[in-house]
Amino acid sequence: MYSIGQRLREERLRKGIKLSDISEFTRIRTAFLEAIEADRFDQLPGNFYARSFIRQYARYIGLEDPELEAEIKRQLGEPGPVVSPQEVVSGLSVTGPEKAPVLWRTQPSSRTLAYATAALLVVAGVLGVYLSWRQIRARAQADWEAAQVRETTSAATSTTVTEAGQATETRAETAPVSPLPATQPATPAEAPPMPTPQEPQEPAPLTVEVAADKDAWIEVRADGRIVFVGTLAAGQGRTFRASERMRILTGNAGGLRIVRNGVPVGPIGPEGHVRTIELSREGHRVVSPQPKPAPTESEPASEPTQPSTGATDSERPAPLTLGQQ
Repeated sequence: MYSIGQRLREERLRKGIKLSDISEFTRIRTAFLEAIEADRFDQLPGNFYARSFIRQYARYIGLEDPELEAEIKRQLGEPGPVVSPQEVVSGLSVTGPEKAPVLWRTQPSSRTLAYATAALLVVAGVLGVYLSWRQIRARAQADWEAAQVRETTSAATSTTVTEAGQATETRAETAPVSPLPATQPATPAEAPPMPTPQEPQEPAPLTVEVAADKDAWIEVRADGRIVFVGTLAAGQGRTFRASERMRILTGNAGGLRIVRNGVPVGPIGPEGHVRTIELSREGHRVVSPQPKPAPTESEPASEPTQPSTGATDSERPAPLTLGQQ
């Protein structure tokens, strides 16, 4: 017995064609192609589609077999004849000669198939636009969240810089002002002996390693000159060098680890607090920000005093009178 599915499968395998290639080209589901190869035509959506699917399958693999076409007609039948409206009316007329009822097999027209194909294309286009919109929206949401994180980090850094500046101004305002010493008459001093010239010895440099366990903003001054201002992300580290002294201001004291010339300094403050650490080759000192003092009433300025000349009233010369020689 001739098998339509077996004949198609043998030809496909002989030419090395995959079912997925046929499905992609003909737009026929792979499950329908497998049903055709297994001669399970009852799993197809009707004899009309079965005949169409088999012929598209055969055309794709280049199979032209008259016996295959005859077997399609034998197993799946042929479309019925097209009946005109006059034949339908004459077949149903009660006055005309008795005729057998006219039967015909309906099949979708090419216009119906064109409409169905257009509808599928429209649905596919709408679905593609929707998926693209979802991707664009997800990308925009991710960009917005990243911008929010950057703004939050920038605000935290600005707050830290402001607190550090206020702490510096507070220390400058509270520093005591020492009175100027009274001027003394200059006395000639003996010239000091000339020192014996010695060869200058280059001091050992000061090396400081700063590592961030958590994000921390820092400002580094080496020998009074700013060498770095920025934020160290968690896991980052920097190495700085100076000849004499180094001063580090940070807005997150608990998030830093500092090593001076290979010796760990230890914690310099709790997390999230502003601290300043001054380092030298001999050691280090941690400076905490001082609170800003409350404003006090200003005291009246004292009257200026006359500078002392060092002589008493009795020692001052008496004024000259008129007529005195």
